[in-house]
Amino acid sequence: MSKKNKSKEMEPEQDPELGPAVAPDRSVSEEALQETAQAAEQEAAAGSLVQEFEKLAIELERKTKEAEEANDKYRRTYADFENYRKRMQRDQADFRKYANEQMAFELLTVLDHLGLAFKHACEAPEKSEGLQQGVEMVYKQFRDVLEKFGITPFKAEGEPFNPAKHEAMMQVETGDVPENMVVQVFQDGYLYHEKILRHAKVGVSKKPSESESDTAVTQGGGKEDHKEDQ
Repeated sequence: MSKKNKSKEMEPEQDPELGPAVAPDRSVSEEALQETAQAAEQEAAAGSLVQEFEKLAIELERKTKEAEEANDKYRRTYADFENYRKRMQRDQADFRKYANEQMAFELLTVLDHLGLAFKHACEAPEKSEGLQQGVEMVYKQFRDVLEKFGITPFKAEGEPFNPAKHEAMMQVETGDVPENMVVQVFQDGYLYHEKILRHAKVGVSKKPSESESDTAVTQGGGKEDHKEDQ
């Protein structure tokens, strides 16, 4: 076989309608491979960014939760501190307000004795008008001074008996007032601002005993029977 025939055999067959055959372009294939490789690298980088973003999101959520817990703890601590501060201020105010409570209580005894002196001066058979007026003036002035510093008497007679304010010294049987009412005051009670400084010593009403009531009814019935017999 001649060289000419060999060359013809090596040439590819050509389709007259498609035109001459085009040999494959190796440079285009390499560019496509490079683009594919770059796309794969970009996809891998994007996946890595997504994972990193997810980690950052989880870390942000954890830090946000810690910040909320710390803020909540701060608020509770601040509220406790404010309550403590207000309580201390209130305690200090109460201490200043009631600091002289013991002295005020002792002064009440002096006031009681002064009141008795004024009473005896008024009841004396040979009373001196000057002495009576002098004791009355001192007694009133003393009470005014005590009231200026928050020491005031409170009403007891005619009030319902209250153990927080009254000290029962005796029971008085009576049917004129309801039971458990203050009908007699032996010693005045006093307030020191809003606090009970001294209880009032009182007598408390009590219903008459049944024996006395039965006796009264029996006596009344006997009189009526005696009238009928007559």
